[in-house]
Amino acid sequence: MEYRLKFLAGKQKEFLLKVESKSGLKPDRLAGIAGVVPRSYRDWRREKLNMSEKAGKIFCQKFGIKLPEDKKEMINRWLRNRSEIGAKGGREYFRRYGNPATLEGRRKAGTKTLIILRERGIIPPIRNFDFPIGISEPLAEFVGILLGDGGINYGQASITLNSIADKEYLLFVVDLIKRLFSFEASVSKKKNCNANTIYCNGVKFVDYLVRLGLKIGNKVKQQVGIPGWIYTKMEYRIACLRGLMDTDGGIFIHKYKVNGKEYKYLKVCFTNRSMPILKFVRDVLSELGMTPKIVIGMGSEKVWLYNQSEVYEYLKVVGTHNSRLLKNFGGVA
Repeated sequence: MEYRLKFLAGKQKEFLLKVESKSGLKPDRLAGIAGVVPRSYRDWRREKLNMSEKAGKIFCQKFGIKLPEDKKEMINRWLRNRSEIGAKGGREYFRRYGNPATLEGRRKAGTKTLIILRERGIIPPIRNFDFPIGISEPLAEFVGILLGDGGINYGQASITLNSIADKEYLLFVVDLIKRLFSFEASVSKKKNCNANTIYCNGVKFVDYLVRLGLKIGNKVKQQVGIPGWIYTKMEYRIACLRGLMDTDGGIFIHKYKVNGKEYKYLKVCFTNRSMPILKFVRDVLSELGMTPKIVIGMGSEKVWLYNQSEVYEYLKVVGTHNSRLLKNFGGVA
């Protein structure tokens, strides 16, 4: 069991503000040090959730700060409060559904549960997942993939790739999911089109993605952006950029003629209809010393790298896990 610390009212926020002042670090960075996503850290500071004993120990040792009380007393207070909440929940369950040991009690509870599941659109049973501890570059790349060719609804996340052009890349994505979450994602071939969809089913999985900073629903309507924790390290930004480009990007041959002679050069193009994502791609490329351009018009939003030397620099610094991006290299002299 992971123990938590139950501070007296107002003291947890006071402690974390002291940590921020002493360290000089922003909440997103402190969340990474504690091994949690920024949303969890903000919930600690709002005293919506109890801070973990592990995080308290890390902050105290790293920044030379003391807890306001004896740690054992704070843990015991949390255990007592947890027990009281459980008892209260049991009494409320009994009031609503009756004695669960009776046929009527079980029927009422089961019916209510099924109604809730249907309302949420959850068909499969709740699955357990081994979620990553903390944040990492592979997790940042998975977020980029999901923001590129993926979608999230209640109870399910999916990623759709071209069944021909992205055939090898699909295997990489399935393996990445297995390495991160220790489960086999299902793959389904779409009818009447060259597309495969990778499905990750489970309410708990979607809850984890939301805690990670992603959103349920239409990405374009919501104009979704990049989760805050990815901005905390350049390595995370590069990994997320790679995931985005491997799904919504490409390297193309540009041809033109001068005095009857044909010239060819390579250029990078990234397409997405969410402006925050486009700006993220542009900004990270700029951070890497390149000269990207956002082009908007005719219902098309793109980020371009026109300089061929920067195309090679992109592959050197960012790289790719999708062989589709390399197919045009043989066509340029």
